[in-house]
Amino acid sequence: MTTSLIVAFDVGGTQIKAAALADGAILETTAGHYESRADLAAGPMIARFADIFADVLAKAGQDAVAAGLGIAFPGPFDYATGVSRIRGLGKFESLYGLSVGRLLEEALRSDDRTSGRLSSQFSIAFENDAALFGLGESLPGGAAAGANRAVCLTIGTGLGSCFLERGRLVKRRGDVPPEGWLYSVPWQEGTADHYISRRGILRLAARLGLDTKQLDVRELAALADAGEAEVLRLFEQFGTQMADILAPPLRRFQPDLIVLGGQISKSAHLFAPAFRQALALPGLHAEVRVSRDTLSSTLLGVYGLMTSQAT
Repeated sequence: MTTSLIVAFDVGGTQIKAAALADGAILETTAGHYESRADLAAGPMIARFADIFADVLAKAGQDAVAAGLGIAFPGPFDYATGVSRIRGLGKFESLYGLSVGRLLEEALRSDDRTSGRLSSQFSIAFENDAALFGLGESLPGGAAAGANRAVCLTIGTGLGSCFLERGRLVKRRGDVPPEGWLYSVPWQEGTADHYISRRGILRLAARLGLDTKQLDVRELAALADAGEAEVLRLFEQFGTQMADILAPPLRRFQPDLIVLGGQISKSAHLFAPAFRQALALPGLHAEVRVSRDTLSSTLLGVYGLMTSQAT
């Protein structure tokens, strides 16, 4: 019996996480982590994506047919046309200005491993990873399910964000920053991306005299969990700083819910209370929740994106 599925990629600078999904669920036997090799030339890079697709499809079984491939890709990227705009970031440089979607589809249709396993309606779609994370969290069982207005933040090496109204992305409206991106909000000597991220935590740690050469965020969080007063203060300051930076754009949107995801959110119990409390000062009383699994939500968001386009 033929199984129709969606293949999902979550593309990062060091790793690509991939899996197949069917009936709104991740097929765990197909999930895998692959080295990105983001320094490859354009041809080998497209071939790399095709190899990963073929591997996921093989894991899904001989009767599996792919109805689509959805890709969470880092920006800058023209998600509507599938053209990469990444330049000067030390990753995927060779793809700049190329129609990644068209080149990849051509590769898959000419590959003996995959050409006969694409449905007649097969398509490739791209979206920002934070937007897909938000779409996944808005599905039943997600942290943003049923919310009227939600803002989803991914905090890691940088800051990702999306704005949702009743489960739909809001990208171009007066109460939302362009594309729903908060990373470029100006703050002090830089932007939100410099301060609400791993860099931001380490910068605060250095100001407090903590040894950032020996301690990264994970180690700092462990010290805070052990009750180290100065490190607890660090995370509280980080939460307050987040609120100071984000309060103006959040106040315009008036979310009733904020969902935290990304690697740094694993330490959210240390900074989310201060974040919530500081947001309340300008009158923003949003509930703050933490994602149970950022990766799963992103992959589920890919499924939601692809199936909504098909209807």
